[in-house]
Amino acid sequence: MKQVIGIVGGLGTETSCKFCFSVNHKIKKIHNCQPHIILDNVPISNKQLNLFAHGNASMEVAKLLHNSVKRLNLSTANVIVIPCNAAHVFIDQLREHSRVPIMSIIEETAKECKNKSFRKVGVLGSSLTINSGMYKKELQKHSIGMVIPEPDEQHFISSCIIKIIHLEQTEEDKQKMLQIVEKMKNKGAEAVILGCTDLFLLLANEETSLPKIDSTEILENALVSRVIEGR
Repeated sequence: MKQVIGIVGGLGTETSCKFCFSVNHKIKKIHNCQPHIILDNVPISNKQLNLFAHGNASMEVAKLLHNSVKRLNLSTANVIVIPCNAAHVFIDQLREHSRVPIMSIIEETAKECKNKSFRKVGVLGSSLTINSGMYKKELQKHSIGMVIPEPDEQHFISSCIIKIIHLEQTEEDKQKMLQIVEKMKNKGAEAVILGCTDLFLLLANEETSLPKIDSTEILENALVSRVIEGR
């Protein structure tokens, strides 16, 4: 197994570490040998993280991501992943300046929805993820419709994501998120995409009225397949 995995982390540090651990465990189970993983944790401030979640795709965050990808390009990494949905607003620019392939959590999740034959899905994510239209664009490629939260619900979700990152989420937050999922079901959604890699910390063990599509797990599995197959 010659593949070296580069992970851009820090946009939800607990999520990055969980992603790293999970990929390590899955590959080790198949290969009886753990993979070579390089985790680059970007030094983002709480202020920038808060602005980022609420829809501000600042040049400061773009620079942090660019520098991380640059460092991983200087390493022995063969493939790069960014376990953060919102960060993919910059993926075209990052790919343009990277000799190492960068996998997309948005593209992989949309393909999984197609594989499961969903015709319409709800998406929970940060304001930046929703407002950028990233999921809408990829889902449309597969003729899949999309349901998004109402503006006040979206503001709550972005605020809740920040609370999750700081491990301050509450039972009330969980119940309100479940209500939003129920409303998506009533609007015709057949499943709901957890389009923020931190949302698993809130909803992973919860029964929801719609099947959950965990974008983090989908990226993990796509990465593991790529590494195992030596692509």
